[in-house]
Amino acid sequence: MSATPRKQAKTCPKQADSIALPTWQQTMAAALAFVQNSMEQLVLIRIDDKEWDDGDVDVVWGVDLALAHIKRLRADLPTVRARFDDEWFKAAAAINLSVRVFSRPNSYYFRQLESVKNQFDVLVGAVEFVQEEACYDK
Repeated sequence: MSATPRKQAKTCPKQADSIALPTWQQTMAAALAFVQNSMEQLVLIRIDDKEWDDGDVDVVWGVDLALAHIKRLRADLPTVRARFDDEWFKAAAAINLSVRVFSRPNSYYFRQLESVKNQFDVLVGAVEFVQEEACYDK
């Protein structure tokens, strides 16, 4: 039995040594757009939810409040990260409270609501990370 020669793997063209991260403002704008889209999808899920109970009206208003807040923030982007953080956490608080009081934790709506909550938790960290990385690059 003779050994068959192996093909040599093609080498990749040289990639850039470093790829620049977006600015914290760009990351903030992306985070706001992403979470706004997720909340708008959440509104549509509620509209289609055949088992919706009007007892969860506080959740509806909490999500609507957070969504309106994020839209206002996108319309007037902060130039200082501390202002972004303050406004972001206000919207996140409405979502956090909604997760705590929603009556159907086994529903699709709840899983999506919890996903939005997690986005608020993670995306603010992304903005912070990008800003801190920019400080180390200088």
